[in-house]
Order: sequence, then structure tokens, then C-alpha cells
Amino acid sequence: MNYYESGVERIRNIDANLYIEISKKRYEEVRSKGEYEADANLIAEYYRRVGVFLQFISKEAASIYIGMDMLLGFKMEENEWDIFLETCPNFNKIDIMLMKLISIHYLRWCSLLDVRDNIAVQFPDIYEPMIKLFERGGGRINTHHHELVGGFGAFSRSIHANRGDMTPFDISDVALENIIKEVELAEGYLADYKNGNLSENNCIRCGNKLLILPNLSDYGYQWYKIKCETKDCFDKNFS
Repeated sequence: MNYYESGVERIRNIDANLYIEISKKRYEEVRSKGEYEADANLIAEYYRRVGVFLQFISKEAASIYIGMDMLLGFKMEENEWDIFLETCPNFNKIDIMLMKLISIHYLRWCSLLDVRDNIAVQFPDIYEPMIKLFERGGGRINTHHHELVGGFGAFSRSIHANRGDMTPFDISDVALENIIKEVELAEGYLADYKNGNLSENNCIRCGNKLLILPNLSDYGYQWYKIKCETKDCFDKNFS
């Protein structure tokens, strides 16, 4: 099976039922905080990989809407959308335009890999974080003003080359599931704390103690920081 055939199979296997009428739901109805945290890592790794690619082709920045194939000078056909929906009919039920667009460019990139394009072959997995995001059900993304937004928060709509200087994010299934588990642990710990249970909890990453730090905003809004005693370990804000 070549890259394109494998890519089509992956796109066709994305469960459209995860996305039907998703835009009508609140973010908290769709995914947990832990899942959104894992989603953010996938998006951050995509931005990093694009940053490395931009440095390679000596380009300062690119919009989230621009495919890597287009940055190499390849043009989209007028009927590209129709061809995509015929090839991957499950996407007819998905109304997230950016998710469709990224998937189209992913398949176009797969085609470049099959013909051994001399630049594409040096970045064979550039789209992997985003396709994995869609496969896991985290593809509810859109742009608002100058940002890519979702339940994970926001990223700049423009991807800058300096993203390529970042340390790679671990997007293995094990790493993503650990992110979810540690957020779930912190949420449970906080719920117990609010109910008067002052038992201690330990960090999944290093085993040291987790600390709950209550905070009050200038407007009287109560929020909490849960952080590990270990420097540069778990450190998240919770409402």
C-alpha cells in the first residue's frame, strides 16, 4: 500500500459521528479537560513540525489554511473539494471546514511522497499530529480573528518558523493517555479538596506531592493552581 492509499484509508476510518452537529455543542460537552490538553500537544507538535519545514524552505510564516504542498508551488484543482468528498464520503457529514482542508492537503502530501518529491520525502510525517487529532475525536477546530481556537484554548492562526526551535512534543498514544490521566487525577483531587477532604495526592509523572494553591481574582472569582513540588513538572490552573 502506498502513502496515498494508506492516507485515504486513515481518513475514511475517521468516525464522522464524533463530529456531527458538534458546532452546536459547548466545548465541555464534547471532550474533557484532559482530552483537550492532549489535543493541545498534538497541535503544538504540528506547529513545531511546520516550523522546521518553514525554516528548511526559508519562509518566515504560513497560515494554518495553507497546505505544505502549496508552499512548494503546487496548485489545488478547481474540483479538489468534490474529489475529496467522493474519495472520503464520511466527510460529507462533517461541517468543519478547516478539518476538511487539512485532510485534503494531507492526501496531497501523501501523493508527493509516492512520487518521491525531493522535499516532501524529508518531511514524511509532517501531518501526523493533525490526522491523529482527527482520529481521536479532537478535530473541532476553527479560526476566530487571528487565532486557531478550540476547547484547548488558542493558537496563532499563523505558524511561524521559530516554532521549529521548540523541543519535540511526545504524541505517542501512551504520552497522550498519560496527559489525560494526570488532568483527571488533578480534577479529582480538587473535587475532594472542595468537599473538605485534605488527603494528599502524588504526581503521576514523578511521584512527588501535588499542591493545591487557591487564588482569588480581582473580580472575586475563585480559581486554583495545582502544581507538583518538582520544578517544571505538572502545573495547571483549574476553575
